[in-house]
Amino acid sequence: MKLLRSVLLVTALLPGMAFAQSAGAMPPAAAASAASPAEVFRRMSSDTWVSRVVTLADIGITNPLVLGYPEATREIVLPVPPGVPFANGTLQMDASFVRADGGRTTLILSIDGFPVSARPVAAERGDGSLTLAVDGAPRSSGLVRFNLDWRTAIGRENTCSDTRTPGNLLRIEPTTRFTYRYDSSAVADLPAAWGSLPPSPMILIAGSKLSTDAYDSAWRLGVALERAGKRPRIVALPAVGDTVDLHAVVVPTGLRKVPAFAALAEGGKRRLKDLAEVGALMALGQGGLLQPDIVVADRATGSVLAQALDELRAQLPPESLDAFAEWRGKALDGWGRQLATGQVRLGNVFGRAAIVVAPDAGAQAAGLFTQSWHQATGTPSLTLNAADDPKVDFTAVSLKYLGAKPATLDVLSRADWNAGFDITAVTGEGRGPASLVIDVAAAPGAARTPPVVSVFLNDVLLGAREMEAHGRRERIVAPIPRHVLSTRNNIRVSFVRQQASDRCRETPESYPVSVLATSHMLLDKREPGPDFSGLISRYSDGVNLLVPIAYLYDSQNSLPRVISLAASTGVSPSRARFVAVADVGPPKLKGPFLAIDVELKDADKSEVKLEGGRLYLADGNDRPLLDVNGLGRAGLLEVTQVGRDTGAIYRTLSREAPPMGMPLQLSAGNVAVIGMSGLRAEINTTDPSGQDMVRETIPAPKARGHLWLPALLLIAAGAALLAYAFRMYQRKASKAGNGKSGG
Repeated sequence: MKLLRSVLLVTALLPGMAFAQSAGAMPPAAAASAASPAEVFRRMSSDTWVSRVVTLADIGITNPLVLGYPEATREIVLPVPPGVPFANGTLQMDASFVRADGGRTTLILSIDGFPVSARPVAAERGDGSLTLAVDGAPRSSGLVRFNLDWRTAIGRENTCSDTRTPGNLLRIEPTTRFTYRYDSSAVADLPAAWGSLPPSPMILIAGSKLSTDAYDSAWRLGVALERAGKRPRIVALPAVGDTVDLHAVVVPTGLRKVPAFAALAEGGKRRLKDLAEVGALMALGQGGLLQPDIVVADRATGSVLAQALDELRAQLPPESLDAFAEWRGKALDGWGRQLATGQVRLGNVFGRAAIVVAPDAGAQAAGLFTQSWHQATGTPSLTLNAADDPKVDFTAVSLKYLGAKPATLDVLSRADWNAGFDITAVTGEGRGPASLVIDVAAAPGAARTPPVVSVFLNDVLLGAREMEAHGRRERIVAPIPRHVLSTRNNIRVSFVRQQASDRCRETPESYPVSVLATSHMLLDKREPGPDFSGLISRYSDGVNLLVPIAYLYDSQNSLPRVISLAASTGVSPSRARFVAVADVGPPKLKGPFLAIDVELKDADKSEVKLEGGRLYLADGNDRPLLDVNGLGRAGLLEVTQVGRDTGAIYRTLSREAPPMGMPLQLSAGNVAVIGMSGLRAEINTTDPSGQDMVRETIPAPKARGHLWLPALLLIAAGAALLAYAFRMYQRKASKAGNGKSGG
């Protein structure tokens, strides 16, 4: 029966098939078709289903996947709420193929290990798109595994000939998407709510102007999401006078006679003229713009919501007031009750389950949702005094502690095992990653060619070896160069079996390999360098994060910048100290720092200078590093020193700051120029030729070996001559002794 859990719906995608990119943008069908306001609100009160659309681009696969020789298989994992059943699961694969080498080509698709589709492909080129139904049984892991197998068999009279088919290729587009719906009322606790977050969760804040506590909580939660591989979106609760984009909003028919809803039904961009329209925008629930996953419940929010909904209530017909009151009680469950100090709770916000965080609980909430703690908090509400990453033995850290899962793979020609970790989980007390120790095992097989295992960190090869494949543990110890590390890191262990040279005697068969739970990372003392990589070590035990007080008055625009810069430089959301700097003078610092558009007293002279829209080295070099005018909106991030403390300062170079929606991949530079499209240049002004990197990657004995080689050769030659002379002396002495005895 398990084999029938997933069924093939359609064998080809119809050309031009329209699909809504955001299922949440459409209101529930039952509410949309309701004829009266009372019926609309009754149906919205009972509808707790949430729609999700997850594309390959959402989970980080932004370029097309290409399958063919030698990599003919691929597994893609798609997130779903852990332990929660879902409905209407549909996997739409957008693909195309070319076949230049002929043969019998077959595309096999599997879901959760069970084949659901197998079809032959005979044309030279064409559309390979498919639509699959996905069974809605709950997955405790929170993942749906989608496997693709694209293989070609070529029948030849000469069985020793080359059967490779590099011209038979399948291309899977990043627009491939997985859609489903789940009942948010089945999300019973905070770990389930955290696991149910989409790839781009919405953090809803009370407005563009926030209190210091609420702003502090919002940026910490955003960085915690970035550490979990998410891309947070900051959305402020609209206010009178704000302009909102209503192109994706459809107002139910039963509400279009109410003035506030009628105004929203016009679509396009609209400036909200009164509180009733603000209330109407909230009352659209899942059919509107406000679909929060996490809410920072500023203390002023409750009164704003109450006023807006009171104004809307005054426009509703009397017969709908009871239904409206019922909906209002459920929709404001997250904010309607005042949260206690330090409280994090699961609530119903506008008809969907959301994590609601007290404005002073950001640091605790960020620590709570780390890999170490969030599974241990199986309750719908908590009051936290503290939550932080647990201290570990800073000599070795198990990869399992970092969230990696030991696994067994079947390898025909190649298979990869991947694991990600945040740098802050393995730095502290002056220590950092020094070596990866990967324990693997492979089963023996009939093949005479041994499998090869390679270890990569951030796509840099650290070590490799031929396996003995005797079914027992084999170990690879791979040193980690400092310049390879980033704030978010990916370990990849790749297994490859080389093709045999004698094809007449060997037919490749798959063999099992395992990455064992004893795999770990060795840590060692590391002196932080004066670059972005060095900041990671300095920030691990805490950092001062400084922003101007003006940022709090423009929260929706400034928070993404703060989150991106903090995540890029390795700021721990649970250990940082947040300071909103007033305009009365430079603040006093103690310890590492990240200052964003804040001038610091006694800061060392900048390594670069800006003149006429161009960046120059501060030593007076006439050649510009970069023409900033060509970048438009631009910013500069620089490692600097204040007294004995080292940190980073970010400066906006243009009238408006550049957009920063995701972390920057910083490494061995100390100056970064940020433009409209992200990181434009990373420069190391203290070591432009990379001598430190060269010295680090070449071990000292090898680097000096050529100097000792002549001396070693001379010593060896001298020893050989002495040995020869000693033997000749012994022979002469022996002959002389024999002559005397004979006389």
